[in-house]
Amino acid sequence: MLRWKHISLGTRVVKTAIAVTLSVFLIRFFATDDLSVFYAGFGALIAMDTTFSNSLRQGLTQLIGVLAGTVMGYLSVLLFPSMTPAWMAGLGVLLLIVLCNALKLSFSASLSCIIFLSACLTPTDDIVRDSLFRLRDSSLGIGIALVVNALIRPYNNKKRILALLGRLRAQIPGDIEQIVVKEQFPDLQESVAILRQLDRELNLYHSQHFFHRKHDDEALLRGCYQLAQRMLQEMEAICGMDCLGDLAMENAAVMQELGMELPEAGLPGRKCTRHDTIVMNYHLDKLLSAYQYLGELMKLA
Repeated sequence: MLRWKHISLGTRVVKTAIAVTLSVFLIRFFATDDLSVFYAGFGALIAMDTTFSNSLRQGLTQLIGVLAGTVMGYLSVLLFPSMTPAWMAGLGVLLLIVLCNALKLSFSASLSCIIFLSACLTPTDDIVRDSLFRLRDSSLGIGIALVVNALIRPYNNKKRILALLGRLRAQIPGDIEQIVVKEQFPDLQESVAILRQLDRELNLYHSQHFFHRKHDDEALLRGCYQLAQRMLQEMEAICGMDCLGDLAMENAAVMQELGMELPEAGLPGRKCTRHDTIVMNYHLDKLLSAYQYLGELMKLA
């Protein structure tokens, strides 16, 4: 991805331009009217999405929109063959939007309305034939967008997932020192935001399962995500304690082994109960174990 100060040129942008170019180029071999060229380019534009699965879903919903707009336009011309009144144009748009939303196909509403308005406001001698041409043209653009999305650098966000896991894991030592050693509550908002972003990226990764080179990659990444969740849960549990306990020698040794700094004289005695000590060290032990295990899994991913 190329980045300038205010410009971001990503893979999806480039693939969209390629798909539109190919669609316009190919449609001109067997169609001469400008509307055919427009619908082919428009079909490629709206079908291109981040992942192939999303593009396929987008393409299918748009084809449904073409059919819905064609039917509504045909009915309008049958009722008003000479000229469609303004109220009919508005009513048709209203019905199409309501129908698409009811069928959870809101993305197809715009194209269905365009097809409908094109049919009823600029009627031709053979609306059925021209409507089939619109379907053909849109299908061509959508098909080319799918091919381009599948063949040119299919979306793979595995590196992004690992980078997010690395960012989250890198924050843990400092947060542990802050709460366990200094008894200061760390700000966990950034960690929570990273965890939510990880969930979204994993869902995108799952939608591209047929492009994965290794079938076990997703299970491994899901395991890493669960460990990241566990770390944050244990950290929140420690931060939620009314009184922190004394640090157990085993946990202190692990913290030092992982590069965390502890006072040479040890932690000062705290006014805590034995129960506080047991609870804090239990959560800290689970946190440190998840931290170590996550590091090992990330090396395998």
